[in-house]
Amino acid sequence: MFKNRYFSAKNDFKTGFLFKFLFFLGILLLIVFIFLKVSSFFIGGESSGIFRQIYDFAQTTAPDSILAFSIILIAVSFIFYFFHSQFAKLAKIADEIENEEGLEDID
Repeated sequence: MFKNRYFSAKNDFKTGFLFKFLFFLGILLLIVFIFLKVSSFFIGGESSGIFRQIYDFAQTTAPDSILAFSIILIAVSFIFYFFHSQFAKLAKIADEIENEEGLEDID
């Protein structure tokens, strides 16, 4: 029927990597948002060429969506950081329990 699965206490399901990756991606999107808003402030509407395209893009709702995704990714990365720290504590407790059992066997 159902197969029992046993996971090691040292297995953190790559939460450390996910924390770093999502945090980096969130910060990157935040930098893009800041660049768009600051550049549109300095460029103005009377420019031409690529600067006009940047200004027009910054006036749409896309930068606000970028900011929303950035906030969501940073929040999710902190959740993964919490899980990572809890798995680290669990691994430490498991090591202590294994070491205590080994000492009892010697006596």
